[in-house]
Amino acid sequence: MATTLPTRRRQRGVTLVELMVGLTLGLVVTAAMLVLFANASAHGQDIARAGVQIENGRYVSELLREDVRLAGFYGETSVAGALYTQPDPCSLAPAGWGGTPLTLPASVQGYRPADLLPCLDHRKAGTDAVAVRRLGITAIDPATIAAGNTQYYVQYSFCVQDVATPRLVFSNDRAAFTLRNRACTGPNTVRPYVSRIYYVSECNECAGAGDGVPTLKRVDLVGTALTLPPTALAEGIDTLRVEYGFDIDGDGSPDTYLPTIGALGPTAAWSNVVSLKVHFVTRSLDKAVGSNLATAQEFDLGGTAVIATVADGYTRRAYSSAIRLINPSSAREAQ
Repeated sequence: MATTLPTRRRQRGVTLVELMVGLTLGLVVTAAMLVLFANASAHGQDIARAGVQIENGRYVSELLREDVRLAGFYGETSVAGALYTQPDPCSLAPAGWGGTPLTLPASVQGYRPADLLPCLDHRKAGTDAVAVRRLGITAIDPATIAAGNTQYYVQYSFCVQDVATPRLVFSNDRAAFTLRNRACTGPNTVRPYVSRIYYVSECNECAGAGDGVPTLKRVDLVGTALTLPPTALAEGIDTLRVEYGFDIDGDGSPDTYLPTIGALGPTAAWSNVVSLKVHFVTRSLDKAVGSNLATAQEFDLGGTAVIATVADGYTRRAYSSAIRLINPSSAREAQ
């Protein structure tokens, strides 16, 4: 049967104008979907970037709190009447122990940006460093110390028959640990000496030109050697500044906070520090191009400084943490 004219007109398809209109509408919808996807992706990257910064900030706060709060822990050693020294934290010869009257190294020592410490590799300009000293929390039998050991240990006597004055041995030779236990039947336990420096490095991987990622690092004194290269603790730590709480009246509580020791009086000795206020700024590991968070920022880091940053594409966050030095403050409270 012959096809009628109306049927042929219905089968002829679309016109060029209709096709172009359809393509244009399709492109508009596709472009809108791409923009939506790009915005969602950028927003997701911003959230991930912020999450890494927050995680690093919390980790550094907890890390410093757990270690610094133990500063000045000298085990069973009686610190009554002790004198405190301020040894060079970069020295390879551990010092500040023993003598009559008993001398001990200051539990913390702070270093301002202008204070040079040659053992700190690629230290970032404008940042502080802090040395922390204590004994290990685990006591061991001196008989288990290996021959040829270089790690230094401290042994204190519990035996009233030991006449050594002071009743303390600081050595890396296991044969030197002859002070006895409470029953006076054998050698007392020993604790390892811990001396370390926290600082901010310009880079995580510093070989060659370096990767340019500011990183919190730690240098430990182990025996008569420093751990080099330093131990990287957290990437993206851009600034570290510290305030030290000095106990002036001897009651174990901080009376004033200073960024370093004073020239005279109780604030002239690191041994009078009983607390710290640690301020640091975290930086994103990659640039947030076009993000509103990547603008120039200004951070007021307590009584240490006001830090201004440029609009370099990196996002930053500031953190502050107050840390009590349990052992120095408790010893003063008990007096």
